[in-house]
Amino acid sequence: MKSVKTSYARSLIEASLDPLVTINADGKIMDVNSATEKVTGVPRQQLIGSDFSNYFTDPQKARDGYRLAFSQGKVTDYPLAICHTSGQITEVMYNASVYRDENGDVAGIFAAARDVTALKKAQTELESAILQMQLIREMTDLLQSCQKMDEAYPIIKAALVRLFAGSVGGLYMLDAAGNSLVLVDAWGSSESELETVFTPDECWGMRRGCIHMARVGQSINPVCSHVKQGSYPYLCIPLLAHSRALGLIYIESRFASETPEDIQRELSIAEATADSARLALANLTLREELHELSIRDPLTGLFNRRFLEEVLDRELLRMSRSGKMLAVAMIDIDHFKTFNDNYGHDAGDEVLKKTAQLMNGFREGSDMVCRFGGEEFVVVTTEIQPDKILQRLEALRAAIESLSLKFGNHQLPQVTVSIGVAIYPVHGGNRLDLLNRADQALYVAKEAGRNRLVVADDEADVPRD
Repeated sequence: MKSVKTSYARSLIEASLDPLVTINADGKIMDVNSATEKVTGVPRQQLIGSDFSNYFTDPQKARDGYRLAFSQGKVTDYPLAICHTSGQITEVMYNASVYRDENGDVAGIFAAARDVTALKKAQTELESAILQMQLIREMTDLLQSCQKMDEAYPIIKAALVRLFAGSVGGLYMLDAAGNSLVLVDAWGSSESELETVFTPDECWGMRRGCIHMARVGQSINPVCSHVKQGSYPYLCIPLLAHSRALGLIYIESRFASETPEDIQRELSIAEATADSARLALANLTLREELHELSIRDPLTGLFNRRFLEEVLDRELLRMSRSGKMLAVAMIDIDHFKTFNDNYGHDAGDEVLKKTAQLMNGFREGSDMVCRFGGEEFVVVTTEIQPDKILQRLEALRAAIESLSLKFGNHQLPQVTVSIGVAIYPVHGGNRLDLLNRADQALYVAKEAGRNRLVVADDEADVPRD
């Protein structure tokens, strides 16, 4: 009868798919089931009598576990990692409790391990996904606070470096003409090998308007022309907003695994990051375009009066701090009404555009040329030496005088300008004073016969070289 009971108990133990083990007070294994043999790679005969802690990555933690079970009577969900003879690690949770002999004395511990490797992997992946989403959200918040495109690029780069650790990549933006993708930021050890400029047609991602992944597993996706030979698997992520191409994110990465699940996970991260980046860049592009429209004169392409007023105040503050000088030149086209009256407003517009082109070519460094209104222009030059700026302005006047303009079949009359100049801090300490003094000097030039340059009346001597 006892033999039958023993056989029955043995069959119950062996029926368990979880590793089961009994341990004596010295920590020696008394018995195991076949699941324990399988998870350790050690036969039952060898396991029996050996130290229970020998089969774990952290033997001391295993010893602490069974001692705790003896002292408390049981332990639940005690985490350990079993090491197979092949080196394979199995994450387990142990539940153990003491059992007693026929006399009621503690005979040993009965311990059951539940394989939680898959659960741990899923938990790790979930935690990683949460951190990635938090990072993408943080990037999105920062991008929404950007005022210029140049501020957005390093933020996108920093996020991609953390999301795709160890990767090489670059952020490309489409140039103003829409003909080339230009590298604006890059990262990774091989960033110097990235193409700095290429056409959209050289990228399969840009052609298809969706993420393009190549050199991964058995993929038949062709390699883009802009990718160097022999590189690792890569992603090309086009940045499209409202069917308008903005740029491209290129990521070259050594994927930890090429299983379909892991690849799909990488794609999802890349797509979520790109979605956030493309919306932010689209908003910034629109904002910059609207700002550009608000500060540019549509006819001449020069800055307008609004921009002049904003920048001149800032430049005056900068000159005040540095102790340097600044010149404001008010320029008016002489007898401009004659062009409109005799040849039409289109001819007058042509005169304005050609004169503006010459003035734009006059610029050096941080010089600013604006259309003030009608046929009046303002030139602001900073960090000047008065004699030299007056020579440059005189050369500009002479260059305009030598213009030969035709409109249709008509040779237009000679174009001349009158120029009034005021110098900071000699003729004023703020924008309004300087513009008024330059306007007064312009009036004097007109009264004196036009086609000349006049400096505002000095309230102090202007320094000369």
